[in-house]
Amino acid sequence: MKNESNYEKTRKILEDNITRYLREKDKSARWLSIKIGKNEWYITRVLNGKIDPSLQVISKNAEILRVSAADLFSKNDG
Repeated sequence: MKNESNYEKTRKILEDNITRYLREKDKSARWLSIKIGKNEWYITRVLNGKIDPSLQVISKNAEILRVSAADLFSKNDG
């Protein structure tokens, strides 16, 4: 994706990292939605890049997944 903006790249990293952390912890989007007090539809839309979570939701995701908010935005080259 040649013309992908920094915004799009950052959003994709966030989506990928949340998905990866959920998979590593053997948890589902439904589990996360319950923990952060949002409906499953909301989390699914975030993970599919349809909506952007607020900073408050990002922070809550990090807390629930037991990672830092910075970890959610860090590119994983491994």
